Amino acid sequence: MKKIIILCALAAVHLFGWDALQSTAQVASQLNDPKVIIIDVSEAETYSKEGHIHGAYHTSIGQWRTLHEKHFLIKTPDEIQTLIRSLGINSDSNVILYGHLGSAKDLLASTYIYWAMKYSGVQNVAIMDGGLEQWKAEKRFVVSDNPTASVGNFTVKSTPEMVANLAYVKQNIGKIPMLDARPAEIYFGVTASSGVEKFGHIPGAMSYFWTYSITPELKVKPSETLKKIFSEGFGLRQNQEILVYCTGGLETSFNYFVLSGILGYTNVRLYDGSMREWGNRQDTPMVQHKWETFHPTIEVIK
Repeated sequence: MKKIIILCALAAVHLFGWDALQSTAQVASQLNDPKVIIIDVSEAETYSKEGHIHGAYHTSIGQWRTLHEKHFLIKTPDEIQTLIRSLGINSDSNVILYGHLGSAKDLLASTYIYWAMKYSGVQNVAIMDGGLEQWKAEKRFVVSDNPTASVGNFTVKSTPEMVANLAYVKQNIGKIPMLDARPAEIYFGVTASSGVEKFGHIPGAMSYFWTYSITPELKVKPSETLKKIFSEGFGLRQNQEILVYCTGGLETSFNYFVLSGILGYTNVRLYDGSMREWGNRQDTPMVQHKWETFHPTIEVIK
């Protein structure tokens, strides 16, 4: 009987696939699975002092990005491959990310690294809902050691259609829907983004502040609620191309995670340079003091 139950459980996993958002209970049930790699994405001091899930390896957002003038971009494929392998990740690994959630912004390291791993070809990546705070609230065990991973064998296979650069954004203004993940007042142009000279947003872009997708407890809202927002509210179709951006690539990674990971949108591009690149140039159009909806025939403002 026990063997039958185990086989049924494995069959269910195969049938329903890998959930991009996983509960603490789901994560706890996989702690002894050798194919599951759990990664804490907090800062190194936080990881050591506040404790972490048993067996969780550590990485931080700064290891994944590099500075280009005033904006950050994901590191080169070779650098990312070395980093991924250092976390013990193999070609058949299932990866679970989580953070220490002192504030809403602490969610963004998980979602950016989620995008970076998916962009690099890691098939099964998930984020633990509620972070370590939820784990601790449930009286689950934490440790303060610093485990060292065996070097994995993962090989990066980048997916170019998951990222947009400056030229691509320019070419597609008015052609594809774009979502601005910054606060509404920054999108509208009454205040500027930190480190950005220009006010306003990319022509034709729509406003969706990324925190609209989370609860006061810093958990992700129910998928049915999110589905109504994007499919009914914004009218986005699951197979159409969508471009997401923000100030510097982090906030928009949460919108990417919701659209692609949770809701199953299949063609979402993240503009990694975002406004730290776009809003600090003289050759990029901007719109200020205007709320917009997507119209394919929009005239490009110069």
